[in-house]
Amino acid sequence: MRRRKRMDDVIAFLLAGGSGNRLRPLTSDRAKPAVPFGGKWFIIDPALYSLYHSGLNTIKVLTQYNSQPLIQHISRCWPRRPNAEDYVEVIPAQQQTGGDWYTGTANAVFQNIDVLSQGQDFEIVAIFAGDHIFKFDASQMREFHDAKKADFTICGMELPVHEAAGRFGVIVVDENSKVLDFQEKPKHPAEIPGKPGFCYASMGNYIAHAKILREVLTEDAKNTTSSHDFGNDVIPTMIRGGLGVYVYNFAENKVPDQERPYWVDVGTISSYHQANMDLAGENPALNLYSQEWPIMTPPDKEPPAKPARRSTVEYSLFSGGDILDGTSVFHSVLGRRVIASFCSKITECILFDRVIVGEGAEVSRTIVCEDVIIPPRTKVGFSKEADRKLGIVIDHDSGIRVIPRGFKFPNK
Repeated sequence: MRRRKRMDDVIAFLLAGGSGNRLRPLTSDRAKPAVPFGGKWFIIDPALYSLYHSGLNTIKVLTQYNSQPLIQHISRCWPRRPNAEDYVEVIPAQQQTGGDWYTGTANAVFQNIDVLSQGQDFEIVAIFAGDHIFKFDASQMREFHDAKKADFTICGMELPVHEAAGRFGVIVVDENSKVLDFQEKPKHPAEIPGKPGFCYASMGNYIAHAKILREVLTEDAKNTTSSHDFGNDVIPTMIRGGLGVYVYNFAENKVPDQERPYWVDVGTISSYHQANMDLAGENPALNLYSQEWPIMTPPDKEPPAKPARRSTVEYSLFSGGDILDGTSVFHSVLGRRVIASFCSKITECILFDRVIVGEGAEVSRTIVCEDVIIPPRTKVGFSKEADRKLGIVIDHDSGIRVIPRGFKFPNK
């Protein structure tokens, strides 16, 4: 693992309180950042370790909705940190500044703003989304922020105008990357100067001067008409106030062993499923195998995966304790201690920990949550009518099936 550049004057807030309503039923009993990803990781892990590898030494993970699984995960994960001076703390919503839970992204930071002056004075605040999957070197964004003498810097992704229209907050900039306006999901996004057909979409990741941020968030908290969101309220207010707001181009960020920058919002069943399928592809866009920039997770102490008699496997990821007994697995991601019985077939699926697939069962384009037992000779993912009769959730947009934790198949 590469030697890290320390940024001792920076405190990072990783926003991990999202309920992930569009991911239900995967988020029925956990926050979106705590949903499994890639077999053994959580959604939050790539973001958390991006901050660590960037040299950020003080990281506050702000949680709210169903936070216990995430708290347990991070408490098990972070004792493995290479440097005992590094400090990661999970902060559940405390309702310290009033009677409300976090009411927006800006409010989440505001309710914890006092940590900026507790024991150490931080000059810079980094604010990142813990429910997106990305690899990112925040030190490069900090260098850009300093070079521009910016008050506030937004990380932006170049997107074709037709892709961003109506879907993303769009950043309007001049030729020097200074932000002129912030458009909330416009039908006709403003183009990047010199790059016709492209616009900057906001990724929800920011760097700010601590003193200025405290002042702006304090004023926003007093505004009863504000939704207390960075994109909707705080950034437009800063622009109108003449502060130096700039956009950092995500495409210019370079991470070791990563061919091109990687970021994906896994906010829907379809995008979550596709992000996992990408990992199992021939040339995955997200490199999980880097030794210079590893994405770590708690040790599971499980035995190695075991493909047994005449099992067929193509483009799939397996985890500790998996047993394949003469089964076929194609383009799928399996969590820990999954058992796939004789003559079963698994295609384009995500199986969470301890799933059992019975003998002769066939499962296609399905996400199966922890501890579910699929009975022998059951078929899932082939007939909407049959799956609905079983009570299986079918995603309206993609047709992907979801079998939630605790689901019981009817007795035949």
